Amino acid sequence: MNNKFKIAIVGNKDSILGFKALGLDTYNANDATEATAVLYEIKKKEVVDDERLGEARPAYAVIFIIEDLAMKISEEDYKNLSEDALPAIVPVPSPKGTSGYGLKRIGKMVERAVGSDIFGDK
Repeated sequence: MNNKFKIAIVGNKDSILGFKALGLDTYNANDATEATAVLYEIKKKEVVDDERLGEARPAYAVIFIIEDLAMKISEEDYKNLSEDALPAIVPVPSPKGTSGYGLKRIGKMVERAVGSDIFGDK
């Protein structure tokens, strides 16, 4: 039985290279179309926890995505990719800095989980 979840990051090669040294699985994507395809591919990956019962679970607990790409993913795709609890898709700032998009997305995830805007952005 393997109880370990993986963590991945999606972004262009220059943005994600350092994360490999931290043990994250890195996936290269240069635009929103590539990033969307990669996210769907990662989301499909599963691990069989109990071979006797055939129980599978997502291989990844968290998928980080560089904000620049995340901002360009269609709202419909983002909704489809985020509908399950795992993997959580979390935007992170690019080397250029943050746009605030990641924090807004995290705020939406928290609001959905607890039923209230605890960040008080309104």
